[in-house]
Amino acid sequence: MYKLYAKKLFTGEEILEDRVILFDENKIYHIGDDINESAKETYTANFVMPPIIDLGSGIGLKEESLGKIEGDDLDEATNPVTPELLTLDGINPYDEAFEKAIRGGTLISLVLPGNANPIGGRGALIYNKGKHVLDMLIQNPLGVKFSINSEPKSIYGSKNKTPSTRMGIAYVIRDTLYKAIEYKNEHKELNLAYEALQDLISQNDLAIFASFRADDIATSLRIAKEFNLKSAILYGIQSNLVKNLIKENNVPVIYGPLMFPRWSIELKGLSPNVPIELINEGILTALTSGHPMFPSKYLRLNAGLLVKEGLNEVDALKTITLNPAKIIGKENLGTLRAEGIPNIVAFDNSPYDTNAITTHIFLKGVRII
Repeated sequence: MYKLYAKKLFTGEEILEDRVILFDENKIYHIGDDINESAKETYTANFVMPPIIDLGSGIGLKEESLGKIEGDDLDEATNPVTPELLTLDGINPYDEAFEKAIRGGTLISLVLPGNANPIGGRGALIYNKGKHVLDMLIQNPLGVKFSINSEPKSIYGSKNKTPSTRMGIAYVIRDTLYKAIEYKNEHKELNLAYEALQDLISQNDLAIFASFRADDIATSLRIAKEFNLKSAILYGIQSNLVKNLIKENNVPVIYGPLMFPRWSIELKGLSPNVPIELINEGILTALTSGHPMFPSKYLRLNAGLLVKEGLNEVDALKTITLNPAKIIGKENLGTLRAEGIPNIVAFDNSPYDTNAITTHIFLKGVRII
């Protein structure tokens, strides 16, 4: 049994002061006032919170300090439809970015393929630490990546293949989904691409649409509604322009990365005020680092930009903890509560402070920092 004294504790839902967490490798037993219970180790921390969760990351797929051939497994840009691919098969658990992410408090990643294909592979939810990839695994597969933006048409148009337009992107997605439904109904000869979409069309998986511009977001919402898909918008740079449509369809947004140069027209409108606007409209909103576009270890600082623009501390911290957990249906990963999972991150200051450092990190009750 371990005791952690927290001067400030963010539970995922509220901030409390002067609380004690009692836990071991199995679960959290108590959060509240100090109790007369012996402990093997006792710790003190200034700011304690659940692990930071990064949805839509490419960590481990496009590795730090490695070249195009050795370390870039982000995109299988040879076929516009590749839902049968599993990101788990491409993750290098020894990517040095994992250790850096952990030191920034980002303990959990939903790893997805890149934006090359209108329908990419299926994601893997992992802890950012483990002896090997199966040791890191929380759930595989989780999520199907769709890409409705400029990248697929720029890749396949240059090869004189469909899609070379946004119309072509939408067609490729619709055609594949219709065929997956037909495959389900007629029990045709095994097809791994259509097989990989069965959970999605049965509403047992999440369609994650990578869209930046407002018109692409609207197309994503339209396709999700046509096929009755559980869905989320990834990036969503201009999502404030279609916020009523997003709210009407009850679709969450995974916004960002906020700290990123506006090198593309698709990033026009990128601003911390956009997720604040979504939150104020009651839209479930999380932040993403977009790793490797922006390092996952600094996701915590993105929440600080929301605070700087006037969002309250609790709602800002929810965008990197509880909200991403809710989006993927894993609320227990984004909270600290009695009987919960003992994944705990402690900082010497507010986590979005640029000078803050992690002082204690517990993964399933075992101290790793």
